[in-house]
Amino acid sequence: MKFIRFLLVCGLGLVVGWSVISTAAGAPRTAKIVFASNRDGNSEIYVMNPDGSGQVNLTHHRGPDYSPVWSPTGRQILFASERGGNISDLYVMDADGSDVKRVFHKRVRRSYPTWSPDGEQIAYYRVDRGEVAIYTASIKGGAEKRIATGMNPTWAPEGPEIAFISAKVLLPVDDRFGGVEIAKPRIEIVNVRTHAKDQISPDGFPLIFHTAWTPDGTRLVFSGISVDDLAPTMQLYIVNRKGNKKPRKAVEGPGSNPALAPQGDTLIYEKKTREGTQLFKVALAGGRPEQLTDSGGNYSADWFDPAFALPVSPQPHLLTTVWGRVKAQESER
Repeated sequence: MKFIRFLLVCGLGLVVGWSVISTAAGAPRTAKIVFASNRDGNSEIYVMNPDGSGQVNLTHHRGPDYSPVWSPTGRQILFASERGGNISDLYVMDADGSDVKRVFHKRVRRSYPTWSPDGEQIAYYRVDRGEVAIYTASIKGGAEKRIATGMNPTWAPEGPEIAFISAKVLLPVDDRFGGVEIAKPRIEIVNVRTHAKDQISPDGFPLIFHTAWTPDGTRLVFSGISVDDLAPTMQLYIVNRKGNKKPRKAVEGPGSNPALAPQGDTLIYEKKTREGTQLFKVALAGGRPEQLTDSGGNYSADWFDPAFALPVSPQPHLLTTVWGRVKAQESER
């Protein structure tokens, strides 16, 4: 398995928000899952209740929309879209699907965004001049900063760390599906302030793709194919951020593109069925998976719960204490 062409047509998770003190439309009053679905023949952004009921299309646009992510306040949803052309770029809308805006003025291929914990910054991967790299920027589309070579970033729940997929070979494919050729991938973590890196390379995984942090920031769930599997099927594993980094299966059976409930006890993931790719949820402690969707292809889920949301009124201490704590810890080393 020298090279793998990874088609990112559907699995590009994205994230953004204008401000933690925005006056935009209100956040959902109950827990909601946002996801992408092609059930009407075109990829659109939907929301549903955590039990799979109340599925509603938010976008209704002829251009493909995918990879939605809630802002920390729940007031906005960031997503990738080809509505402005034949390459993906980042857009943000209110939680009810209204007031859609493009994040950046200059269009380049941007995918798989993720929010900073304070809602002020986003990270994403960008393809430019034949390279695939992780960038950060203000949610308002400010100056972009390149921080690492890699793809599929996921911001840690607290502090300035981002987990992402790096590889010995990581090259964009010149096709409209946003393909990437990848060889010998691994999980890396980068500090966006210092650019210091840490590497998590579980043994026996020739393929690793998406990652998701547990809410306490101590573990990562990832999609991978293990050499120990009897068949080369994407499955979900969980690994410690520090200490013993031997992964264990998070779900028995196939699964990919994980996301965790804000309380950290439930995992959402994708699984192929006879009806197409569907979303399932299961207790992280184990149990029987519950199917949430059954029509078309469904992917890239993200869970918002107002009980765990960042307050929408000005709370300056919430925007500084996490970063201050990190800075203090660094000075003690």
